[in-house]
Amino acid sequence: MAWFRRTPLTTTLAAGLCLGIAVGGITLAPQSALTASYAAPDTGGLDLGGRDSSLLRAETRQLAPGLKATSFDRLQGEGWVTGDVLIADLGTPTLSMDVRDSGSLTRPAPVTEHTLGEHAVAAVNGSFFDINNSGVAQGTNVSSSEGVKTTSGSPVESFTLSGGIAAIQALASAATLEIGGATHDVSTVNNIGIPANGIGYFTPMWGEYPVARAIGGPSNIDPKFLRVEVADGVVTRISSDLAEITGPTAIAAGTGVVLARGDAVDLFAGVKAGDALPVTVAASSDVDLAISGNQRLVIDGAVVAEAGKGEPRTAVGVSADGSTVYVVSLDGRQSHSRGMALDELGEFMVELGAHNAVNLDGGGSSTLLMREPGTDALSVGNAPSDGHLRSVPNSLVFSSTAPDTGLVDVMVAPAPKLDDADAVFPGFSRTVSGIGLDANRGALATVGEFSVTGDNATLAAVDADTAKVTGVAPGTAPVTFTAEGKSATRELRVLGDLDRLRASQSVIALVDENGSETVTITGLDKDGFSAPIEASDLTVSAGADVSVESLDGNTFTITPRVASGAATVSFSAGDRRVDVAVTVGLEEAPVSDLANAKDWTFRADRATGEIAQTTGPNGEAALKLTYDFASSTGTRGAYAVAPEPIEIAGQPKALKMWVHGDGNSTWPRLQMKTGAGTTMNIDGPHTSWTGWQELTFNVPVGTAYPLKLERVRMMETSAAKQYTGETAFAGIRAVVAPEVAQPESPVVHDPLVVTNGTVDKRAQRIAVMSDAQFVARNPEGANVQGARQTLREILAAKPEMFVITGDFVDEAAPEDFDLARKILDEEIGNKLPWVYVPGNHEVMGGPIENFIAEFGPTKTKQQVGGTLVITLNTANGNFNSSDKQQMRFLEDALAEAENDSTITGVLVFAHHPVDDPKSSKDSQISDRIEAKRYQDRLAQFRADTGKSIASINGHAGVFHATSHEGVSTFLSGNSGKSPSSSPDKGGFTGWAMLGINPNSGVVGHDPAPVTSRTNWLQTEVKPRVDEVTLGASAAVPSAMTVGDTVTVDATISQDGGRIVPVQWPMSAVWDGEAVVIDDGAVETDKRGIALSASVSESAAESVVRFNPSTGALTATGAGQATLAVTVNGVTSEHTIEVSGDTTGPVDPGGPGESEGPGESGDGGDNGSGTKPGTGSVAGPGAGSEGEHNLAATGGHELQWTLAAVLVSALLTVGGLLVFWRRRSPNS
Repeated sequence: MAWFRRTPLTTTLAAGLCLGIAVGGITLAPQSALTASYAAPDTGGLDLGGRDSSLLRAETRQLAPGLKATSFDRLQGEGWVTGDVLIADLGTPTLSMDVRDSGSLTRPAPVTEHTLGEHAVAAVNGSFFDINNSGVAQGTNVSSSEGVKTTSGSPVESFTLSGGIAAIQALASAATLEIGGATHDVSTVNNIGIPANGIGYFTPMWGEYPVARAIGGPSNIDPKFLRVEVADGVVTRISSDLAEITGPTAIAAGTGVVLARGDAVDLFAGVKAGDALPVTVAASSDVDLAISGNQRLVIDGAVVAEAGKGEPRTAVGVSADGSTVYVVSLDGRQSHSRGMALDELGEFMVELGAHNAVNLDGGGSSTLLMREPGTDALSVGNAPSDGHLRSVPNSLVFSSTAPDTGLVDVMVAPAPKLDDADAVFPGFSRTVSGIGLDANRGALATVGEFSVTGDNATLAAVDADTAKVTGVAPGTAPVTFTAEGKSATRELRVLGDLDRLRASQSVIALVDENGSETVTITGLDKDGFSAPIEASDLTVSAGADVSVESLDGNTFTITPRVASGAATVSFSAGDRRVDVAVTVGLEEAPVSDLANAKDWTFRADRATGEIAQTTGPNGEAALKLTYDFASSTGTRGAYAVAPEPIEIAGQPKALKMWVHGDGNSTWPRLQMKTGAGTTMNIDGPHTSWTGWQELTFNVPVGTAYPLKLERVRMMETSAAKQYTGETAFAGIRAVVAPEVAQPESPVVHDPLVVTNGTVDKRAQRIAVMSDAQFVARNPEGANVQGARQTLREILAAKPEMFVITGDFVDEAAPEDFDLARKILDEEIGNKLPWVYVPGNHEVMGGPIENFIAEFGPTKTKQQVGGTLVITLNTANGNFNSSDKQQMRFLEDALAEAENDSTITGVLVFAHHPVDDPKSSKDSQISDRIEAKRYQDRLAQFRADTGKSIASINGHAGVFHATSHEGVSTFLSGNSGKSPSSSPDKGGFTGWAMLGINPNSGVVGHDPAPVTSRTNWLQTEVKPRVDEVTLGASAAVPSAMTVGDTVTVDATISQDGGRIVPVQWPMSAVWDGEAVVIDDGAVETDKRGIALSASVSESAAESVVRFNPSTGALTATGAGQATLAVTVNGVTSEHTIEVSGDTTGPVDPGGPGESEGPGESGDGGDNGSGTKPGTGSVAGPGAGSEGEHNLAATGGHELQWTLAAVLVSALLTVGGLLVFWRRRSPNS
C-alpha cells in the first residue's frame, strides 16, 4: 500500500464521505469504551492522603500472617514525606512481639546487630537513650522473653502488651528491696538518673559501662554513695570505693548490684555481708512487653502533640480495642523526605486508625528492617538520615512462627531489581524468577513451570525456577508460574522497538587503580518508555585499561587495570550503542594564581560594588569582591571579570577555589564558555560560613571541552534578602583526568515537531510563546520588538487561543506588568483569548501579587473543545514552593478530565521543564523528586484513562521536544531574549503552534507506539525569519542529469545575523513544481517516481525527488523543476533543468536509504523510520491509509480549487442518502 502526504483533495474527499455517512444515518463503529479509571496507589486500605497531599505513591505487601507493610511517599505543602507503615493484627496466634537489644543494655548497636531471633520478620528502633555516654535506654522496658530490662524513676509514656492487648500508658519503676523487714522503693533498674537520696539496682543485663553514670558521673558523682552486691537475695559485698563504680562494671549471672546515694546510704548502716536483702524487679503495671517512648501523640483519638519542625520519626500506635498495632517509620532531613513534626505525626496516626499513640526515638536513630515476601533475610527498609544505621539501645521486633506446612503460595517477578524491569523490548529478553513461599511468607525452594499468554512474547525455561521472556510485539505479556497447584501471574509490558541506550553513568572518573564503579544500561523506545537491558543482550568492549564484568546479569562493574589511563567502554545491543568514558587518576592543574589581579574588572546586575587585591589563606594573591545587594529585590549579581577568558587545558572534572565566606549565603558561580561556544555556569554552595573554605565546582557531564573561565559571579536570587557584604577568592585550580573521548548523547528528533509541513489543518490550534523578557525602562528595546512581532504573527495565524509560558517580562515591578498589559492590548486586544503563565522573572524583584493584580490567578484550567488546558506556576523554580496547593489542583483537574467524556486530551503548561536538554541542566525544575513524580503522574494519567496528555514548557532558551512513557513534552524557545544554546541545537528565537486532533485523543489502554501521540498532537515551530537561503553549504545546481544526486540544505537568518539550519526542531514546508517530496514515507518505483496519488504527481512524472531528512536531491526525469522551502511564511526557491540519460532506468535508492548525514528514519520527519537508514516504518497515522500526517500539510492551491468544486457534488450525495434513508421502509 502506498502512503502519501495528506493533500487538500484527499482531505475533502474524506470529509465529504464522512458528511454523507453522517447525514445518511449510517452508524460508525464507536471508539472502545474506557474501562479503567485512575489506579489508586496500593495503600492497603490506609488513609494516606491527609494534609491536602498529592502525588501519592504507595505499595502494600503481606510480610507474614497478620503483618502488612505499606511504603509510601507524598507531597505535602510542607514538602516531601516518605515512610513505611506496619500494621500488626494481634489476633494472629503465630505473630509475636518482643523487645530486643545487642545483649548488653550499655552496648548500643545497629538494629541489624540486635539478637532479633531466627523468626524475625520486621523490627524498628525503640527507646530514647543516654547517647554518647552509657547508651542505656531511658524509661521502662520489658521483654516478653527476658522480663524487665529497665525501669525509670518517673513515669514515661510507653507502648505495652498485656494478655495480647496493646496499650499506650505511662510506666515507671515498681521495684523494691527489703532491709530488716522494711520495704523500700528502688527508683531505677538498669538505668541512669537515680534520684537524689534514692536507690538503683543493676543486673547482669547492664553490661560493662561504669555505674557511676547513674549518680552524676562521670563529672558530677554524688560523694555519698554505697555499692552493695547481692546474690540470691543475700548481701555478698559492700563498698564505698569510688574506683568500683567508675571502672568497668562486671555483674555475674545470678547476682545484682544495689547503688544508694545521699540519705539512702543511711538505710544500709546495719547491713553486712551475709544479711538477707531480697530485691523485687517490677514495672508499675504488670505487662508482658513494654518499650518506652517519649511524647504522647494521641490520647483517645485526640492529637495532643505540639507543633514543631519536620524530623525523621519512629512511632507506635494502637487501635481503640488494642487488637491492632500501627508502627510508623518516616525518613527525614533528606531531599526525598522532610519527615514530620510531632503534631503532623499525631494526625497521621489518627488517619491510620490509631486511638492512642506514642513517639519513639527518631532522628538518626530511626531504623526499619523488613523481610520482604519471598526472601530469606531482613533488609533495611528506610533511609537513615545519618547515611548509615545508628547504634541504638533496643528494638521492637515482630516474629512469625507459623508451622512448616510446605509450599503455601508462589510469586513470579522479574529477576532484575531495577526500575521498569517489568518491561522488555521486542527481540530482547527479561529473566523472571518463580518464588515459593512458606507459611511465614519466606522463600522456599520449589520446582515449577512457566507460561506466557498471548503473542506479544515467547518464553523459554532456564531451570526449575527461572525463565527468559523474549519480547515479540508491543503490548502486554502475562507470565504465569505454577508449582504444586499454586499459581501466580505477573504482567510484563512489551514496549516499542528499541530506539536508543542510556548508561546510568556516562562519565566515570576513578581517583586511582583501587576504585571501581557500577553501571547499568537502560533502553528507551521512541515514546520514552524504558527498560533495563540484561547483560546477555549486550556486547561490551572496553580496551586494555579497565575490566568490565557483570556478576548478577544486570549490573556491570568497571575496575581499572592501570594507575593512570582512560578507556571508552562501549555497550551494544543490536545496532544501538552507548559509550561510557572512564578515566583513572586525577591531577590538579593551576587555572589562575591571580597574579594579574589588578587587571580583573568589576561588573554587576542590579547591584553595586568593587574589586580589590587582597591576600589568600596561604599568603597567595587573591581578589576581594565588595557588593551591595540592598538596592533591588530582583536577582542581583556582582562579578569579577577576567581580563581575557582563561582557557583550561584538558578535560576538567571540577574546578577548585578558595572562597572567603561572609555568612550571607550568597551563591558563587563560575561563568564558562564551552567548546560548543555557549555560555554556562558551574555552581558552588551558598556561602553560609565565615572565613576561608575550599570549594569544588563540578563540571556537568556532557560539557563540551575545552572550557574557558570568563568571570566569578556572586549571586542573590531571593527578593526578601537585602544586605551588603564582601567575599574573596584565590587559588583557582582544575581537577583534570586523562583525556578521553566524551560520549555523545544520541540525537533524538522526536516527531512531536513537524519538520516538513504545518499543523494548519488540524482541528484545534493553540499558539505558544515564551521568554520575551523585556523591562519597562526600555519600552522600545529589542526584546519588546521581538514580543510584538511574535504576537502579530500569532494573531495572523488565527489559532483558537495562545499561551505565554512565562518570563514575558524580565522584572516584576508593577510598571513592567503595565508594559506587558499595554503590549498585549495593542497587539491582541480582544481578538484572541490568551493565558499568561508566570515564570521566574514574574517574581524577579517583586512579589507574585504584582502579577496576580494585573493578570489574575497563577494556576488555571479551562476546557477548549475536547482539550483541557491546565496552567501551573513554577515562579520559584518548582511547583510546591511556588504554590503549595497546586499539585492538589493538578490532581483534581486530572480527575475531572478522567470523568468527563467530552475531554479527550490534556495540555499542562508550566514555565520550567522537567528536564533541561542542555548539559548545564540549569533551567529545569529544581526539586528533582517533584519533577520525576510530576512526569510519572502525567504518564499514569495516560495509562489509566487511555486519554492523551502533554506537557508544554519554556525557560530553557531552546526549542526541544521529547517524550516520557507516551507523554509528549515540548519546550518553546525564546520569543525575545537571545537563546541559550547553539542554533543547531534549538537555540533560535520564535514561537510554536500546537496542532491538536481531539478525535484522536482517546488512545485506549494499548496505544500504538509513536502514532498514538502524534495523531493527537504535533507542533509546528515557527522561527523568526529575516531571510531563507536555499543551498546554504553549497549552491543548488541549476542543471542536473537524470541519476545525479546532490545534497541540498537551507538556513535562515534572524535577529540581525544569527544563522540557523533548517532542520529539527524547526518546521518548514518543502515543495515545488515537478518535485516529489520524499521523507521516507512516500513509496517510489525504481526511477524514484512516487506511486502515491497526489494531484501534482498524477499530472506528470516528477523531474526531481527531494528527501528533507537527508537533504538528498535526485534527478529522476528530464525537464524543469522548482524546489522551494518555506519557513514561517518566508520562501526561497530554485529552478533546476534536468537533462535525460540514455544509460537506462534510474534507481536513486528507496525511501529512507542512506544518502548522507542524518539519514531518513531519525524520527525528524514525523516518525519516518525506526532505525537510521531503514525507512521501514511509515510516519504518524500509518495504521490506516490516509491517516499519515493528519493535517501536517503544505498547501497546493490547485488542489484546494479542485476540492471546492467537489464540495457541491459531495453534499448532493449526502442529500440523496438522506432522501433514501427517509424513503426506506425500515427507517
